[in-house]
Amino acid sequence: MTTAAVLQAVILSLTVAALYAAVAAGLTLTVGVTRIINFAHGEFVMLGAFLTYGLHTRWGVSPWLGMAASGVALGLLSALVYRLFLARVLKQDEHNQLLATLGLSILLLNIAVILWSPDPRVMQAPALLPPLRLGPVTVPGNNVAVALVGLLLFLAMLWIKNHTRYGTQMRFASDDPELALHAGINVDRVFELSFVIGGAAAGVSGGLVALVLYVQPSVGVDLVIRAFAIIALGGLGNIPGALMGAAILALVEGLVSTFVPQGGSWGFGVAFLLLLLVLIVRPSGLFGKQVQA
Repeated sequence: MTTAAVLQAVILSLTVAALYAAVAAGLTLTVGVTRIINFAHGEFVMLGAFLTYGLHTRWGVSPWLGMAASGVALGLLSALVYRLFLARVLKQDEHNQLLATLGLSILLLNIAVILWSPDPRVMQAPALLPPLRLGPVTVPGNNVAVALVGLLLFLAMLWIKNHTRYGTQMRFASDDPELALHAGINVDRVFELSFVIGGAAAGVSGGLVALVLYVQPSVGVDLVIRAFAIIALGGLGNIPGALMGAAILALVEGLVSTFVPQGGSWGFGVAFLLLLLVLIVRPSGLFGKQVQA
């Protein structure tokens, strides 16, 4: 184990952390605002990956434009899904909400298998940016692009939540929907907006997935499990905490897969182990607010 090998593993893991943060940021926003555990978020990421892949391989559309198109398309789809489906279960029992989003996830996954088959695909895209060289460490250009876009997407989520009028309404509606309604805030519209923003983030994240990972109907399942682990690590609705949780998860996964024999197959195990440890030791998350009994 050389210093260069450790640095390479750490830096590449941080680029993966930016991808995880991009996937988790949109989910953190919607879960934090509406309190609905949206299992279908992973399938929205998957649809964004297929859209970016299809635009590039069939029509030669640049992955940059493919990501933007995926964000717009999944934002519009999120608005439709919210209006026709999720708005009807918001006031129902939490178990019904959970089953509803799980059912939507399974439906989208099976539709994707029927349309595209379960076979994995790799998008052979040219490097969007030049490689980054840091001494003995070289980071591929597409990994650099993923890191930059992932961080920009994360910062956009943070800015919307903390520095816009809509973000203030989201926080108000999340803390006390009834009081927000009496204050003149259209809570239903605020919830819909949070789903639209989360869906758009999922679409862009799907483009990043297509760029550096693989495209397959089940790729959203892989990522949403990690996203929930990240949310548990960072704290419910805590977007900065999601970034830290993504960095912790990606670093542990990267180091284990690089330096532990057959560690590459331990991804889910690492995610679930971290999730269980955090839920046992600090249920509010590493950076969440502790609830006083």
